[in-house]
Amino acid sequence: MPDEVVLYNSCVVPLCRPVLILLKQNKIPHTCVEINILQNEHLTPSFLEKNPRHTLPLLEDGGMYISEGPAILSHLHDHHALARCNKELQAQVDQLISWSVEELHWNIGFSYVYPQIYEQFALEGKANDDLIESGIIKICQDLDKLEKSYLSSSDWLLGPQTSADLYVACIIVVLELVSFDFKMWPNVQQWLKCVKMLDYWDEVHKFHNDIVEKIREETGG
Repeated sequence: MPDEVVLYNSCVVPLCRPVLILLKQNKIPHTCVEINILQNEHLTPSFLEKNPRHTLPLLEDGGMYISEGPAILSHLHDHHALARCNKELQAQVDQLISWSVEELHWNIGFSYVYPQIYEQFALEGKANDDLIESGIIKICQDLDKLEKSYLSSSDWLLGPQTSADLYVACIIVVLELVSFDFKMWPNVQQWLKCVKMLDYWDEVHKFHNDIVEKIREETGG
């Protein structure tokens, strides 16, 4: 059995979840180390030695530290026999994952959800309202793109189910933290149902699902 890799993970960081799901789905031996970012454990000297950029997820493997989900997936493909698609499809997968990390997560997380639920991401007064308003406009555009361009004729984003579905879905469900209504995007709703049935989704999303359930109980939603 190969040596275990170590995943430095945070249950509140959506970008960690697709990596953890893929490790589990592909039976890659691993240890998961929880980093509490709300207590700034990602800014401690010991963590900064491993990753000066203090981002999560972070993978430790054979003395190397690899940050950023796309780079981690590339490493797992090359060193742990994580299955790849054919070259043409893999290029589309990589493109969607990069978009989800660089743009979609910013629009959903930092421009809309996080300023509403985390003090450290909120701006002062009207600036926060303006940020949230601009965020919802971009989110609607993103959901329209998924609804009409990717999911109009398929249950999955790129035809067959790929790691791009996991990445995009792990970010889209962050909207559940503010009780976002997906009724205008029925294809996205149906796709999310399919992704949530994948192996290890519920296990990895337990913290998220518990919070969403608590919000629904408090709001009667």
